Amino acid sequence: MKTKIPKILLIDDEPEFLAASHKMLQRFKYECIATEDADLGLRMLTDMDFDLVISDFLMPSMDGVQLLKAVHKLKPNLPVIIITAYGSIDRAVACMQAGAFDFIEKPFESDHFKIVIDKANSYTQLLNERDHLLEQLESRYQFENIIGKSDAMLRIFDMVASVAESDANILITGESGTGKELIARSIHTRSKRKTNPFVPVNCGAFPDNLFESEIFGYEKGAFTGANQRKIGLLEYANSGSFFLDEICELPIGIQSKLLRVLQDRELRRLGGHDLVHVDVRIISATNRNLQEFVAKGHLREDLYYRLNVINIHLPPLRERQEDIRLLASHFLNQGLEKTGKKNIEDFSADVLQIFDTYHWPGNVRELENVVERAIALTKSRFIEVSDLPIHLQKPVSDEPRFDEVTLQQAKRQAM
Repeated sequence: MKTKIPKILLIDDEPEFLAASHKMLQRFKYECIATEDADLGLRMLTDMDFDLVISDFLMPSMDGVQLLKAVHKLKPNLPVIIITAYGSIDRAVACMQAGAFDFIEKPFESDHFKIVIDKANSYTQLLNERDHLLEQLESRYQFENIIGKSDAMLRIFDMVASVAESDANILITGESGTGKELIARSIHTRSKRKTNPFVPVNCGAFPDNLFESEIFGYEKGAFTGANQRKIGLLEYANSGSFFLDEICELPIGIQSKLLRVLQDRELRRLGGHDLVHVDVRIISATNRNLQEFVAKGHLREDLYYRLNVINIHLPPLRERQEDIRLLASHFLNQGLEKTGKKNIEDFSADVLQIFDTYHWPGNVRELENVVERAIALTKSRFIEVSDLPIHLQKPVSDEPRFDEVTLQQAKRQAM
């Protein structure tokens, strides 16, 4: 992540310490505005943009907790670091519970000071990136319920928009978890059939002996237990779209009957004599190589060509690098709305790095599950590596450790 030079508001009623801290921050190459007056500092926040507030705890007009509440009322996500020479466990706990980013006791080492500021800056950058991603999600990178800004996905969005109005049959290919049914639904939603049913069927979900009766329906008396006529799913989809997922699992005995529907727009219910007219658009999907199934005799060649009038291939997530963080932010936002959790702000930098480098064999579905799991498990403001499944966890560089035992105790109590 590119480091941004933060703009800091420094507040302390001790002139000597204020001057020394201001000089230290300038030496660190930070932009800094300093004031001895907490009320003036709060007025500055209303007129100027800052990335960080550093303030003394005890000041004439207010204490650190009061300042924190006032700052967060004006700028809810603005990190605040509290500094005091009168440190105690209770005071540190109060500040952390009030939302302080960190709490430092005087005197402190300049290196320690810089590390805490850099952490706060990273926090601000993560929030800014999250907000930017959410803005993208609300604009050009959301197509129906499909998220993507990669060139490959933008081409698919264009293709879906182009083919939706036609009645040509469509074959959607791609690995499991890439969003094939979402694309099928998007095509239906944008078509002239959108006010009629979209009927999805998983070809591997029915035993062969039930598949025909479910898809084509049956007449009363067609078999034992057929006490009345049943309309099949193809008839139910009349004037709409019929989505056949895992088309490679279509029983060989059913393929000729489906071919007749594609060619003549007619079907015959099981046990029936009359032909029934059906007007459906067939959208099918597979994660397999259908040409191999044709070569092995598992799929009729004429049916394959009828289904594959237009092919839309969805790339795996590992080939959509630009979409990973966008999708993760979408699933995080979606999960927080669903669960009502308000304490989670974003992913840590280490988690985002893992997301960027992991190969995602389960594709978008796996990413969604990982984020959903992390939301349920995390107890922090940021989703951390420890919240991820074991196979995703990687060693990360050790954070600097300090000797301020009382401060660390205070933070643990605050958590």
